[in-house]
Amino acid sequence: MVRLGRIFAVLLMLSAGESLSSLAAEMAALDVSIDEARLIRLEADAAQIIVGNPAIADVAVQNPRLLVVTGKSYGATNLIALDGAGQEILAARFGVREGDARQVTVYKGTVRQSLHCAPDCQRVLSLGDDKAQFDAPAETVAKKFGVVNSAIGGN
Repeated sequence: MVRLGRIFAVLLMLSAGESLSSLAAEMAALDVSIDEARLIRLEADAAQIIVGNPAIADVAVQNPRLLVVTGKSYGATNLIALDGAGQEILAARFGVREGDARQVTVYKGTVRQSLHCAPDCQRVLSLGDDKAQFDAPAETVAKKFGVVNSAIGGN
């Protein structure tokens, strides 16, 4: 059903004068990798920004025409930008995906562990990993930030 809806949307845009290559480029430009940021430049000043699912992506407004989208979790969501009169400037659907080709996922039965290999492999925090595999690096990162915070006079 979703696939038919996408095909219908593509056909509708093509009939409105959109070329397939510009449509594909526009859709690809809205994807963001998990834990990475992407800039979106608006053609008009935005007064309000709405994110469909803030658990998937976060949007920070740098100025009225520049947004920073950060992928937080795998999935798809949408972004709507409105001007001061409440008129839609941007309505976009985008996906958050894994973007690093150097990340390797190892399965041992049902236990999953993620590694970043460049060139040596190190454990990394990745959504979907086994709890025990996830907790060890998470604890190490938390301790590291605790030491850094105390060194600079934080809590």
